[in-house]
Amino acid sequence: MPYLDPYSGNWSAKEARHLLKRTSFGVSQALTEESVSLGLSATIIKLFEEKPLPETPLKYELDGTERGQVNDPDVNYGETWVTAPPYPDLPTSQERNRVFRARNRSMYAWSFLQMQEAGISIREKLTLFWHNHFVSENTNPHREFFYINTLRKNATGNFKELTKQITIDQNMLIYLSGNQNSDKAPNENYSRELLELFTIGKGDAVGNGDYTNYTEDDVIQIAKVLTGWRSRWIKHEDPNNAYFTNNRHTKGSKTLSHRFDNAEISENAENEYKDLIDKLFEQEECSRFIIRQMYIWFVNAEISLEIETNIIEPLAKIIRDNDYEIAPALKVLLASEHFFENTFCMIKSPIDLLFSTTKSLLVSAPKTSFKEEYEFAFTLYLAASDLNQSIFHHPDVAGWKAYYQSPLYYKNWVNSYLLPKRLDYCRILVTGGDLLINNKKHKVPALVPVLNIAAGITNAQDPNVLVRELANQLFNYEITENQITSLKDILIPGLPDFEWTVEYSDYLSAPNNTAIEQAVDNKLRNLISVMVQMSEFQIM
Repeated sequence: MPYLDPYSGNWSAKEARHLLKRTSFGVSQALTEESVSLGLSATIIKLFEEKPLPETPLKYELDGTERGQVNDPDVNYGETWVTAPPYPDLPTSQERNRVFRARNRSMYAWSFLQMQEAGISIREKLTLFWHNHFVSENTNPHREFFYINTLRKNATGNFKELTKQITIDQNMLIYLSGNQNSDKAPNENYSRELLELFTIGKGDAVGNGDYTNYTEDDVIQIAKVLTGWRSRWIKHEDPNNAYFTNNRHTKGSKTLSHRFDNAEISENAENEYKDLIDKLFEQEECSRFIIRQMYIWFVNAEISLEIETNIIEPLAKIIRDNDYEIAPALKVLLASEHFFENTFCMIKSPIDLLFSTTKSLLVSAPKTSFKEEYEFAFTLYLAASDLNQSIFHHPDVAGWKAYYQSPLYYKNWVNSYLLPKRLDYCRILVTGGDLLINNKKHKVPALVPVLNIAAGITNAQDPNVLVRELANQLFNYEITENQITSLKDILIPGLPDFEWTVEYSDYLSAPNNTAIEQAVDNKLRNLISVMVQMSEFQIM
């Protein structure tokens, strides 16, 4: 079996869609055609190209005193709040909290806009990966921004260096009690997760407080290494602003267990945490641990002994050989025969599902105003949250269950409660209507330009061609003749093929006839709304 041999098969729209769907969020026909034109090697290069960081999130809600409105006096409409005073000078805490919540909404909408508009780039998919790996939650929008900005800046970079930055990130210091970690009362929250979830993994229990990869005593000693770090009142000119207090730091050397060859971490004040992380990353298991997580994220949740031997181990070696730069190993994986053999085995996450709908069907955020653009993206954020994938609000520090909970893994996205919701959201994004989220209606217009989609299909007046090409774009593989027949019956219920041919030809010859145009639009919209609810659309 070829495993990590470079992919040598046909490079067509099918293969391009598979790669782009796994490495970004949804894929348009234009992006597919660009990738086909580039070829596999050039597409991989483009996926990992360094890009400027996006412009910072904007204030998109208008000031006012009516119910539901917010008064944010330090930021003008259409300007960024990131560089504004983090704590507005307002008379009451209720007013300040309303400003925080408005900036939170901007932060979440802006995050979804980055995913929607990423193009051929892996950066946003990896930013979300790291967000699910280094889980951190904080309701302060400024801390949220600086935390996610750290992840985005380092998304395709060095795992070890990112771990160092996240260890003293204010968001993380607060979330996992690093802020409270002192020589008088060492707090083990972060040290435990640093080992179990962030770097090396726990492994099996082999004794009392002794696991394959570390011991309980290591948790205690590492907590002491990390004592003394604090977060302070945010200053927008100093985005991280964490600081080290030597008199809260446990002095002297700390000795790790036999799992780390009884390594000694010498007293080194504010640099001691870096020495610790360097020592942790000397363990080869760190490279295996992170590549397993990436394999589940990009390829398949099932890691057999065969995969462990022939995929995980050689990729982990590539990571170690590159001093924990992740891009070299990921490029090998994504260009491999193995990657292109693992198709249609992943249930789309809610975020993937929503962007598969918008981007496959040419829906983009309205550009008529910042308000409409951000409200469009915020509705997608609310929908994803309602489907159990809420950015900045993970269910727990381990992240979303789909990426760690055996044996269900991705099936966690489609239980009996969530599946009907998923299907309904897909339908409404095509047909328009009211999304009911948290008992509140969100009006969604029928934004899918179904006539433009049909216009991009050669010979769309043949219903067999139309259905088959739509299936190729939405499902990425051919459907059966029985399915084609069933879908044609949605398009032209109980009628022969020529009825569609005549009607669509009439529309093409009389584009200003609104009655014919509306009839064709309705038929196409009904067809596509059914297709995005099919099980074939739920997987990738």
